[in-house]
Amino acid sequence: MEKAEAVVIMVGGTGTLDEATEILELKKHGHTDKPVVLLNTAGFYDGLKEQFRRMEDEGFLPRRLTDLVFFAEEPVGALAYLEAVTSAAAAAGRGVS
Repeated sequence: MEKAEAVVIMVGGTGTLDEATEILELKKHGHTDKPVVLLNTAGFYDGLKEQFRRMEDEGFLPRRLTDLVFFAEEPVGALAYLEAVTSAAAAAGRGVS
């Protein structure tokens, strides 16, 4: 993850979910500010998205969900989001770490 500029999580099994939550924990605690995208192909992560919203609504996330992860329904949405956040970081004179 050190050399990555961003993280895109695609559909997968329990190992993918484990890695995704580890990355979100790092981000939640401020150990990284790299953009994280969950590619929600064919609604694969709809249930997880709903669970995260519930966690946020009930006060279990110390940061807003939108600060932790972006859910993209299609690859083009993921790319557009990543281009926007990396452009904003460059314009502000900072990279993502």
